[in-house]
Amino acid sequence: MKALIIDGGQAVRSMMGFVLDGEGFEVKQASGLPEARYLLDQGYAPDVVITCQSRGGADVTALRLLTAHSAMKRVPVILMAEKEDLERQMTWKEAGVTCWLTWPVTPVRLLEMVRMVLFDFTKEKTGRMALLNR
Repeated sequence: MKALIIDGGQAVRSMMGFVLDGEGFEVKQASGLPEARYLLDQGYAPDVVITCQSRGGADVTALRLLTAHSAMKRVPVILMAEKEDLERQMTWKEAGVTCWLTWPVTPVRLLEMVRMVLFDFTKEKTGRMALLNR
């Protein structure tokens, strides 16, 4: 499985990357949405994308551009957000975000959410349930 992590902070990207790498994911990192779009343009096809609100510019316009990319068809997007940003949930949903978590996020919670969205999307894509043995 492939994961794309988008965040302006190297420490956050490294932590998430370490957690996902330890679970067998192939992880690519981008410091912002323009860099993420570049990776997609170069042929990278993630199974899940994790991006952050207020930590690298995950604004709604950029999110819409990201989720409209041809490589992002049927790819779940998890948004990490501050509690005070939660009133924007419908805006994020309209921009293509699958689900969101509020900071602080533990490695366990991150993995639970990734597994959940991948399970749901695998089931939806194939018409059958796939067990993620992680």
